[in-house]
Amino acid sequence: MARSENARSLRQMGLFRLLVALFLLWLSTIAPGDSFFAPEALTSAQFTAVGYLVFTVLLALLTRGAAEATPTHLRYQAILGGLGDILAIGLMLLTAGGVESGLGLLLIPMLAANATIVNGRTGLFLAAVAALMLLATEIFIGPSLPWPFDPQPTQTGILGATLFVAVILSWRLALRAGTSEARLALQEQDLVKLAELNEQIIAGMDTGVIAVDHSGRIQNMNAAAKRMLGWDSDIHRELPPRLEQALAQWLHGPAATATIRIPGDAIYRELEVRLAPIGFAGQQGTLLILEETAEIKRRGHASKLQALGRLTASIAHEIRNPLSAISHSAQLLAESPDIEGSDRRLLDIIQSQSQRMDELIRGILTLSRDQPAKRERIRLREGLVDFAEDLYRTRQIRAGALRIDVQRADLVALFDPTQFNQVVWNLCNNALQHAGHAAADSEPIVLKGHSDPLRNRVMLDVIDSGPGIAQGQQESLFEPFSSSAPGGTGLGLYISRLLCENNGATLEYLPRPSGGCFRVSFALNEKPDKFQETHPAGT
Repeated sequence: MARSENARSLRQMGLFRLLVALFLLWLSTIAPGDSFFAPEALTSAQFTAVGYLVFTVLLALLTRGAAEATPTHLRYQAILGGLGDILAIGLMLLTAGGVESGLGLLLIPMLAANATIVNGRTGLFLAAVAALMLLATEIFIGPSLPWPFDPQPTQTGILGATLFVAVILSWRLALRAGTSEARLALQEQDLVKLAELNEQIIAGMDTGVIAVDHSGRIQNMNAAAKRMLGWDSDIHRELPPRLEQALAQWLHGPAATATIRIPGDAIYRELEVRLAPIGFAGQQGTLLILEETAEIKRRGHASKLQALGRLTASIAHEIRNPLSAISHSAQLLAESPDIEGSDRRLLDIIQSQSQRMDELIRGILTLSRDQPAKRERIRLREGLVDFAEDLYRTRQIRAGALRIDVQRADLVALFDPTQFNQVVWNLCNNALQHAGHAAADSEPIVLKGHSDPLRNRVMLDVIDSGPGIAQGQQESLFEPFSSSAPGGTGLGLYISRLLCENNGATLEYLPRPSGGCFRVSFALNEKPDKFQETHPAGT
């Protein structure tokens, strides 16, 4: 940056020097006899003006390649030009009668401009040479000339001091300008880095961000927004109709910010859009921030249930000891031969309800431990086959109650193996108990593994053919103690969702025309494993 500025300064000085040379030539040729300037030695003045003009032209040709020259070469060119200026003006002063002619003032802008290119010591050296030249021409050389010459030592001293002051001021101003320029360059670099950092942060956000101009055309958007809109490329420049309607609604009466909820449909999920102006009064467009409503609800439930979880864990721990005493006492009382009839029936109720309460307390205490997941790469098909074998063996259910349908053999789920089995167990158990799959003639529960290339996620759908879940119950489906089934604790789905979140996955319910579907979307995988298929596609 400094070298290009010095090269530009040299070219500008060359232009100024050329104008001065033409001016001196005009004074010595066209202007003679003018009362303003009448050189005592006309021929010498003309010869000096022509020589200075030739010098300026040659120096201008030399500085044509200044942009590619090194800083040292630039300084040498500036020093050469400065010495030529001093010599030319000194000779013109001798022919014009000395400092009294006023031509010495031309040295002030020349040396001041030179000081912005060379360093301070060189600039002062040139000023000293010019001052000595003025004193020599005015005191020693001028009086010995054959034409009239009136020495002016006081005026010469003032001009020499002025040269030093001009050089020092120009040099200090150039230093300050260079420092300011360097500081601005650093600030520009910091701003560029900050802009790049902001772009990286926005690109990695889970929240969708879209910037549009006044006409509603998309200027920029991150990957999360593309995923929410179902786009897989950057060719889209127009907002989809539902976002365009939200933008138009906001533009009719824009506040500082506004939040508009966009309902979902069979293809797109429900979104919540926050709109805010970009720049002062929205002069640079509008910013749209997209969030999936399901994610917002999930965070709200998580924060609300966090405090509830701590409270219920404390209560459950206190209840367990007296509950164990009640259950143990009921078992001992059942062994008595004097208990018969309705009394034994009451003891059976006490024992069954005590067992149910104990299961409820175990579930609550499991949640309260908040153990970190030990995530591993589970080959989805093999993991489901192993789970099915364990379920058949443990529950003694009929053959064919499960059907495994995995899209590809290379699908990999990132999950804690133990917690993976617990989640799938809870979902299948939910289908067996509430969707009628325990009956001998029922359809099998489908465990469908597939991937979404757009979202780069592997998903598992647990599909049942039951009556489904009513719309009014879906809002509280994953909340604890919300079961409407007789004898249900309402913790199975709640625990399953927490286990999924503990593994970076999500669990959601997707209504179907017939039956229901619980979908587990596993955490992102960098690369799926490639291996040969060794298990059958279904069981």
